[in-house]
Amino acid sequence: MTRVLGLWTLGLALMFNGCAFVEPKESAYLRTAQNHATQDEVRQQLGPPRVAKPLEAGGSVWVYQFWAHEYGDRVKASGAWCDEYVLTFDSQAVLRRWDHQVHRHGGELMPPWCVIGTLSPAS
Repeated sequence: MTRVLGLWTLGLALMFNGCAFVEPKESAYLRTAQNHATQDEVRQQLGPPRVAKPLEAGGSVWVYQFWAHEYGDRVKASGAWCDEYVLTFDSQAVLRRWDHQVHRHGGELMPPWCVIGTLSPAS
């Protein structure tokens, strides 16, 4: 009985803490690529960026957006999740910084923006 209770407790702990262990594949790649991957290497892994802008001091900023549709039910409306990554490359085209933000668009399937306040394709 003690063994069953221990397994049940372990299962609950994994269920409630499991989300903390889930990392998007893009985040996992960028975490290991920071400070050494070039723009060509990043493009091979993530594809072409949605936005690419040069920086005045040299280097550039790239923006990636990954969308996923979420179907609604009786409790919540359909919508879309957007993961946005903003990557900063130095003048030698090496990845130096990156930021990841997630936003849920409730009721909107393909809004024109991913995350409010960041670079958008139109800007």
